[in-house]
Amino acid sequence: MPGSREFVETNVRVPYCALGALAAVTARDNTSRDRTVRRLLDEHVQRQESASPEDRLTHISTVLRYPPPPRRRKAPRMDRPLRLRLPPGLADRARAVSLHLPGQYPRAHRDYQSRALTDAVMTAIARAEPFTDDVLDGLLPLLRHRAAHNLWRLASVALCTRPEFRLLHDAELLREEMQQTAQEPRGEQQRLVDTAAALEEDVAWHSPARFVVVANLAREHLTGHHAQSNEHLLYEGGEDFDDLYRDTLHAREERRQELLQGTSDYDWSGRGGTAVWRAERRVVLQHVADWLVEPTGRAPAQMTAAPPGWMLLHPDAWTAAAPDPTEDGHLPPPYAQWTREGRVLAFPYRDREAIWPVRRIRRAPGWQPVDGAETLLAPARALPPEGILGYIEALLVEWNHHLDTEEEPSFPIALDTPAGRAHAIGLINDEEHRLAMANARARTLADMDEVIARFEDDEVDTDTLQHLREARGNFHEFKRQAKRIDARAASRLQVTKALWRWPGRSAAAEFCAGASTDLTQWLATAAHERSALVLEQAMHAAWQHAFDQYGRRSRATGAWARGRV
Repeated sequence: MPGSREFVETNVRVPYCALGALAAVTARDNTSRDRTVRRLLDEHVQRQESASPEDRLTHISTVLRYPPPPRRRKAPRMDRPLRLRLPPGLADRARAVSLHLPGQYPRAHRDYQSRALTDAVMTAIARAEPFTDDVLDGLLPLLRHRAAHNLWRLASVALCTRPEFRLLHDAELLREEMQQTAQEPRGEQQRLVDTAAALEEDVAWHSPARFVVVANLAREHLTGHHAQSNEHLLYEGGEDFDDLYRDTLHAREERRQELLQGTSDYDWSGRGGTAVWRAERRVVLQHVADWLVEPTGRAPAQMTAAPPGWMLLHPDAWTAAAPDPTEDGHLPPPYAQWTREGRVLAFPYRDREAIWPVRRIRRAPGWQPVDGAETLLAPARALPPEGILGYIEALLVEWNHHLDTEEEPSFPIALDTPAGRAHAIGLINDEEHRLAMANARARTLADMDEVIARFEDDEVDTDTLQHLREARGNFHEFKRQAKRIDARAASRLQVTKALWRWPGRSAAAEFCAGASTDLTQWLATAAHERSALVLEQAMHAAWQHAFDQYGRRSRATGAWARGRV
């Protein structure tokens, strides 16, 4: 056992009943609480690691997100902190074998945060000493991961927004048609099926309301004499579960109100719309990966990745390779060495890893790295493996390509960078920098004038308007004064940033054209940063579109859930 200075200290928050159970185990072991927690967690992790991912156990409180985080800063909490002093690496191992629901992430908005370490601690304590309270009483305490995922899937369709319902309903009809005709989906049909599968299995929106619905379903299926058999039904996920899933998706009004008991009529259309967008984006990224790996000469040189709708152009003869992995699942030589040297990037691809960029050659091993690509790839060194494909995509975006459409996009697909940065690295001269700053200032003043004109139309009193006009030269003072009149209108007022738009091609194309090392690395970094912002803007546009299209009609009611959409 490591010395006291070798422990890594962290903490989790658990309900009072779990602390009581831990105290009982500590007294039984006649040892300290720290030592008891370490023993329980170490034994739990070993059992989880030896089990298949679907057979690992989770505590019901994790699926319910119980106790819930407080919705207000000073609201009373229903849990207590539990300090953990663990050997190095144990916390990471515990997180790796804990439950992760679709759409949850370690660092995210509080509704979307995963509580993997908390799940490990709760499950470890419950295995040693069962515990309960008023909320957990009667519920089956431990579930297998697959059963927990399917319980969440039921909750996700019980509280389902119209954007999600349309996708799931259309995919359901297509699957039925394909079964009747014994055909396989192709093209857009396959994309529809894949997007629905991503929404069902990998992507989800979260809210306190959805966890209320999970609790309602758990009370219905995981209590009483049939709790264990129902857990088995959720785990098996066969025809009986499929029937239950469809019945929940298409539930009549009375049944749906039972499932939604305890929730409000808040409109979650925006989150539903962005969940569909994220599912579409996941499928698009897989298509990008397939396009990269496709043998040279068979794949088209360009593709449109929508969402968000940008054009990707692959340099001539560049491709990606997906060699057979070694027995332990890693890249074989020499590909692993190329990756370590920074000559190629490795990204997850189906059941293996792929490397990019390479060229085909006649001699073994059949590929070689693109000469000098280290300059283009260097900014990706700090990225996690799951972020590499997005970086590669950003390098291939044709920033000077304009879609053939008359409608102005709500998020321009262009490589804009702060004018000050462009000036500092020599992309624009002093006069161009001055002009960009002046134009941004003029736009900010014009926006303030629009606010003044709006308040004049609203017949705001003369003295208040005069104070607002006098503050026009100071944006922050102007916004403070405007908030006193109309906080909502003032909140939308922002300083226009001085930006410069890159007039050239993709980062990869500029590299191939012989751009300098400094320009190549700046362009690669800027393209990656800008692509991330464009994706955020595109997702926000999907959020707004969901509200514009459905509004408060998106409340889950039997009228549309039965198909009258």
